[in-house]
Amino acid sequence: MWPLIPAEAASSHPLPKTNHSSSIRSKHPLPPTQSKVAPSRSIFSFGQQVKKPEDNPVVLESATSATSATSYENQSRSPILRPDDLFHSFTNSPIPEIRRRAAFIRQHAHCPHPDHQPTRVPNGANASPDASKSGVHAAAHVDFECPDCGIPVYCSEKHWADDYEAHLQICDTLRQINEDDHDLRSGRFFPEFEYAGPQLEEAAVNMTNWDTFLYTREFEAVNNDRSMRQVTRLLTYPVTIGSILHELSPYNIRKGGRLTPEGLKSLSALRYTLHPPRTGSGAEIKGLRPEAPPVRIFILGARAESSLPRNVWVQLAHLFPRGKFHLIFVGPESMANRDDEFPLPPRTASNPFGAIVEDRVWPTMKISTIVDYYHTLHKTGQFYPYDPYFDCFVMFHPGLGHPASSHEWTETVPLLLETKAPIIVTGYTQYDMDRDIDWVRKTCGGEFDILMEPGENTFRSLRWDLNDLDPQDVTCGNWGVWAFRGKRYVLAQQMSSDASLKAPATSSTNAESVTSTGSKPLDPPRVTSPLPSAPRRSTRPISSDFLSDKATIALIRRVLCAQHLADRGRSTPAPIEDLLPPLTSRNDVDLQLYALIAIVIKEFVQNWYGRITPDETFVAEIVQIIAHCTRALEQRLRKVDLESLLFDELPELLDAHIRAYRTSRNAVARPPVDANPREIYHSLWPLPALSPVPSSDGQNTQTQASNESTYRQLLVQGVLALLLPTEDLENECLTALVGQLFSELIIGNLVANKLSEPWLIWELLIMLTKLARSKGPTQASGSRSIEQDVSPIANSGVVPATTRQHSMYIEQAFWSVIQWGFVVVNLIRLFISTIMLSRTLPRRSTLTTIHLPNTTSKGGREDTYHPPATLEARSQPVNVPIAEFKIWSCIGNLLEMDARMPWVSGTLSMLQWGAIRGPGNLAGFNGMIDR
Repeated sequence: MWPLIPAEAASSHPLPKTNHSSSIRSKHPLPPTQSKVAPSRSIFSFGQQVKKPEDNPVVLESATSATSATSYENQSRSPILRPDDLFHSFTNSPIPEIRRRAAFIRQHAHCPHPDHQPTRVPNGANASPDASKSGVHAAAHVDFECPDCGIPVYCSEKHWADDYEAHLQICDTLRQINEDDHDLRSGRFFPEFEYAGPQLEEAAVNMTNWDTFLYTREFEAVNNDRSMRQVTRLLTYPVTIGSILHELSPYNIRKGGRLTPEGLKSLSALRYTLHPPRTGSGAEIKGLRPEAPPVRIFILGARAESSLPRNVWVQLAHLFPRGKFHLIFVGPESMANRDDEFPLPPRTASNPFGAIVEDRVWPTMKISTIVDYYHTLHKTGQFYPYDPYFDCFVMFHPGLGHPASSHEWTETVPLLLETKAPIIVTGYTQYDMDRDIDWVRKTCGGEFDILMEPGENTFRSLRWDLNDLDPQDVTCGNWGVWAFRGKRYVLAQQMSSDASLKAPATSSTNAESVTSTGSKPLDPPRVTSPLPSAPRRSTRPISSDFLSDKATIALIRRVLCAQHLADRGRSTPAPIEDLLPPLTSRNDVDLQLYALIAIVIKEFVQNWYGRITPDETFVAEIVQIIAHCTRALEQRLRKVDLESLLFDELPELLDAHIRAYRTSRNAVARPPVDANPREIYHSLWPLPALSPVPSSDGQNTQTQASNESTYRQLLVQGVLALLLPTEDLENECLTALVGQLFSELIIGNLVANKLSEPWLIWELLIMLTKLARSKGPTQASGSRSIEQDVSPIANSGVVPATTRQHSMYIEQAFWSVIQWGFVVVNLIRLFISTIMLSRTLPRRSTLTTIHLPNTTSKGGREDTYHPPATLEARSQPVNVPIAEFKIWSCIGNLLEMDARMPWVSGTLSMLQWGAIRGPGNLAGFNGMIDR
């Protein structure tokens, strides 16, 4: 767990970036006097300040010893403000920094009352066109603090009261900002800033929202909204990038997923690098494997994000356990307010741009900071070449279309489009993003592709920010996100030989393999000149119908029919049914099963067996054994009485488990003679695989694990004895190998360990919930339209209200009577038709084995729990009607009807007895209801 961020460090962080102007929708930096007084941020658990700058980039080495001392000192320090005393006006705040901020707002912010002449151009999609013409008084600075939010918002109390209705729209949000700022500087201990460690590769990350992300990343529980706002204020920067680049991203090409087909191409290239397949590499010489270079993420126009604690950015590396990152912060303000922390090194021949390199921030992450414009670096070829598989650009709130900052991006954006790498952009509002897209479209002539449609960011900051130059401007960091990329043109292949002689061209169907030529793209329908270098991947077209039967058969032939590859030159190769033994009685089922077997053998058998010998006999033997087992299993399943299994035997086991569990939990003994419920349960329901019961001190754990492993092996051996042929059972090597594979790998690791994990159970429940919700929203449209059209005369307003209401009651009662009448008639018809058809149905000839219940000495049925009878105590097979199946008693026991509603249980029992043994034998075996 990473050390705590002290309050002093948090307060000295630069505020969110501005757009180079005082009129931009953002939170602006404090005046120079404040930055001088505020203490500089220390380097937490990742580095220490270098005393002398050298010619080479400044490299920060690991230093975690001083961090823990800072964390413990802050934890033991008494807080300045209590959690219930966070609201204070900015002017009378106990925090000197907030008081200086109030003075800054009074000095620069203007009153928003309509009587004043506006000082800024109306900003926003809903801005009134006549707003700039209103107002007769001169502009005045704010001086009056609202007593509800504690922030200077108007020039006088009169204007505040006059415009109070408009101020109410943001008053609650301003009060929330006030309390969050005081909480951040209250001096309390911040457990929400202790971030989670590395992510297990076996544990999937759920990126549905902030709650599921923090839970699956195993963060400490965040129990209140204020702590959630504080933690998301910092994590929004790395998680926004990770949520787009991750393979489990919430953005996709489905309807509403916002990702475009071009975006899927670009992001798939980066995901291929960030989620590399396993290559069997190791620390020894024989384990050396070629590795891909780190993914370079250029964060342009960096300001506040460049000064974040490094353990915040390390969370991006934790999302990609096998990926590597090189974060490059570029911008003239990337080192703002950090001069005391990192003195800029001189620009020399070895370090021409004065880069500050923080090496080994994490074993898979490096951070570089360059105080310069990106277009200056691009023209010098500092980062050339660019590759869509390894490069990505990110711009947090760049203000591309804002009049005050757009001129700074005029030269940069066209150079970014030439790289053909994805560019991720965030914005404060939807209007802010639409303005940026319009500016890019006008500046670059439409020579770009939208990779992700603009919309709200799933991992935006939940904390609101205040613009000190305009208190009416309230935004949150990274509210929206969109992405684009330079347009790519694919050359069409010339089908005619004459055309190919006149205009030879090369084409590539893989958009990710095209690299930038550095020239300005031409207008469509023109095409760029062929590249002199060879493409990254083959130019052979790839079939997109990889789920078709043709592709499935091709996979099966490559893996399972390698010995018949000589037939590939024939015009009509032999069908799969003639080359492989049948698995079941249906060919379509065999095709899917063979595809599954081919994938398993390719991933888990051929990758190690192919290194030993090129012989394909082993694979053929495996297929023969699997085919024999599946055919034997199908024959046994045909003989299974599913009716008795599902409705009698399995409910009986469940009922016995419920009775044993409730008996163990409702023990008669009370402390200090209390017994262990697990021992009571295992004594009532003895299971060899779970014996002996582990004690609280950890004893018998190893013995139980050994017994469980032995039980799994016995279970597998028993199954193999029924399914395998006799000659294979005599092969001890084969039975031992197959037994270990099934008992340990499949039953032990997959079923017992994986399926019992809480995160996997939650994932399955989430998937089922989404599936259920997808089928539900289509049911309310019909009823809503009926309600709107029930009484058109009543809705017209001609009939008085009392008469209209009375007529509606009569109309509803009439339709209710009609509906209930239809229900009763249909029930009567169903009952009569069932009676008439039951005589023509065939007789049930199923013999079901039942267990005679134990009786008391009085001959009645016991109320206490009885374990199921053994095989010797079972009675002879008898004809059991469906009404006597164990599923009914199991449902009643599960609902505790005997204790909750004994009269209902008694009534149902009497009806069951009367239907089975009463006159007419209605529910008896082969009775009218039983058929």
